[in-house]
Amino acid sequence: MNTKHDHSTTSNTDEVFRTFIGCTVKGLVRERTSNGEHANILVFDCGWGLAFNSNGAHWAEDPDKVNSLLGRTKKELQDRQRELKYLLKLEGG
Repeated sequence: MNTKHDHSTTSNTDEVFRTFIGCTVKGLVRERTSNGEHANILVFDCGWGLAFNSNGAHWAEDPDKVNSLLGRTKKELQDRQRELKYLLKLEGG
């Protein structure tokens, strides 16, 4: 892994934010955490993510975790899109 983009650090510290200085935000993805809360994850051009949840916790997500989340989210949205098309067809739309 490129050390320039190694954002591994202790969660809930200022250092989490400092490691992302100079990286460019590509977008945002949401994840439902294991305890039922939501985490919003800013995805950066280096592949890493910066996650925040509703209680203020923040941490870095490595590129493998970000890619896995993006893949799962894409599949969920494709499944919902198929279901919506089916429902529209049922109601004649």
